[in-house]
Amino acid sequence: MDSDHITSLAAEALRLTQLTLRDRLPHFGTVLAVPENRWTDGVSGTDGVDFWWNPAEVCRLFAEDLRRLMRVQLHLLLHGLYLHAFREPVCGGRIWALACDIATEYRIDRMAVPGFERPVPAVRSRCYRELKEAGIPMQEREIAEWLALRDKERLRELEQVFRRDDHSRWTQREQDGEDHEFREAGAPDDLQRKLAAVHRWRTVFESLPLSEREHRRQAGGSGGGETQAIVLEEGRGYDYRRFLKRFAVSGEERRLDLDSFDYIPYDYSRSRYENLVFLEPLEYREVRKLRELVIAIDTSGSCSGEMVRHFLEETWEILREKENFFEEMHVHIIQCDCLVQDHARISSEREWKDYLRDIEVKGHGDTDFTPVFRLVDEMCESGELSDLRGLLYFTDGDGVYPSEAPDYETAFVFLSRDLKKGRTPDWAYDLCLE
Repeated sequence: MDSDHITSLAAEALRLTQLTLRDRLPHFGTVLAVPENRWTDGVSGTDGVDFWWNPAEVCRLFAEDLRRLMRVQLHLLLHGLYLHAFREPVCGGRIWALACDIATEYRIDRMAVPGFERPVPAVRSRCYRELKEAGIPMQEREIAEWLALRDKERLRELEQVFRRDDHSRWTQREQDGEDHEFREAGAPDDLQRKLAAVHRWRTVFESLPLSEREHRRQAGGSGGGETQAIVLEEGRGYDYRRFLKRFAVSGEERRLDLDSFDYIPYDYSRSRYENLVFLEPLEYREVRKLRELVIAIDTSGSCSGEMVRHFLEETWEILREKENFFEEMHVHIIQCDCLVQDHARISSEREWKDYLRDIEVKGHGDTDFTPVFRLVDEMCESGELSDLRGLLYFTDGDGVYPSEAPDYETAFVFLSRDLKKGRTPDWAYDLCLE
């Protein structure tokens, strides 16, 4: 097959890939129109102005897995949007390029593009977790400073995981893995071409939030991302009252106990004495209700937005029933994928309503249940939770479970048996909402 024919096939493959990306990310339409495709015998990449593709590589990726070619194209688009090819590196060029690749892949993973791998592969997720636990913001400069402290072997490992393109056309040049050097600015025409590209990328970048909002308004959809707003509907829910009795504790509640009230002496005293009555009804009543409860919600990539919406609606149904709880309650609502992403403390009906006002789902990474149990154990040890009887964990079941049973009862809650993944531990309850 001659080179012209291969180039023609590659051009058609890129066109189809672009159409697929436009369909899955409608608000990226203007972004996809910025660069032009050019051809090279080397590795595909970008100079910040155009995309340089190896025709044989494009055809191979298209034939093997369209998603891989889509991901490379999206990777290059984000390099353009964040002006990686033109920004001054804070460390050596090799480290800067790797930092840009990590930040780019992280943003793609958090975009939740339909068809891309879910959950996030462990090799990438471990790197994200390491950065988060070290308190490193997922920004190029901070990642580069963190990478500068890693040894060469670790840098090579990360490059194998995150690199998808060639950076030799960037303003800073790579040479055999050594640190980059700045390239001469070049001819005036070349400089003007790059300045024009920077202006186009910035214009498109600034218009993206408006494009996404407009798409959501018209289509009622969501472009994905690390944080997603949720609007709940009333009138759904499983009848938890019988099950939640397992977690109830005895206590006194300020309330007239008419069951223990004897009307005969009371009526007699009222008729015989003006200011004296016998056996007033008790002002306190002993009841069994929930005082402390932990509700965890799996917000990993394996749980769709619709599934998380159901989980939140079920949480709503639990807390809106005042008969379930003492007036003084301690309810903890935890969002977790492989890390605890959000922790809300609810102690009153007013706080619950405040929480409902603007719910956001955070996460979309791998699934690991153990961070929630670690957090709950810490709260029990510190005394923040003093009489916890139970934990409800809304999930699809696809994740890492604790190896040992906690001191409190736990129920993993699924939408249905059909959607349940994995096998829950023997020490936990299974509860299906169907």
